[in-house]
Amino acid sequence: MAEAAEFKPEGISPPAFWNALKEGDAAALAVQNKGRAFGEADVLAVARRCRFGFPQVVVSAPLSRGMKPFPTLFWLTCPFLKRRCGELESMQKIAELEKLFASMPDDVARYHADYAALRLSLIPDGAKRALERENPAMFAVLAESGVGGINYSGGCCAPKCLHLQTAAWLGMGAHPAAAWLEAEIGPLECSSGFCSAFN
Repeated sequence: MAEAAEFKPEGISPPAFWNALKEGDAAALAVQNKGRAFGEADVLAVARRCRFGFPQVVVSAPLSRGMKPFPTLFWLTCPFLKRRCGELESMQKIAELEKLFASMPDDVARYHADYAALRLSLIPDGAKRALERENPAMFAVLAESGVGGINYSGGCCAPKCLHLQTAAWLGMGAHPAAAWLEAEIGPLECSSGFCSAFN
């Protein structure tokens, strides 16, 4: 797996709480993401760990080794948080978040733009130039779409899903709806070290 240091952003520093993958992370991620389209080979770093040391949010490479764009920079891996987000979505909380987003369009647009800039900064210069030259449409997806590839032009306020928004919040360490997410999600980790059962 790639070391996070190899992908140091150009002109900005990644948050100090991002860290490189460590021994045991690959096995934990394989279990945490079983049955989902997720490639651990394209994990650049761990954006957040629980107190038990397991990845909760990982930083995904914006470009796969096959030069395919992957606009979801932050991927929620924690089973506890994934379950909580699913519970909230089943309670129609996504509609509440959409209304909140609609009440702060400038903040949401700025957040999407910051996310896009961070994602673009994590692509090595040579790959960025090659993609821009050889496939400008794909380059535009990475450069101009927001959280998880959301097209935010025209004031889009669709949050897509809570898993995505939670991963972005925890991965970036900020979110325009951080207070709402914190109140609705509640505790950000389990009390039992659930993932240790799989190691």
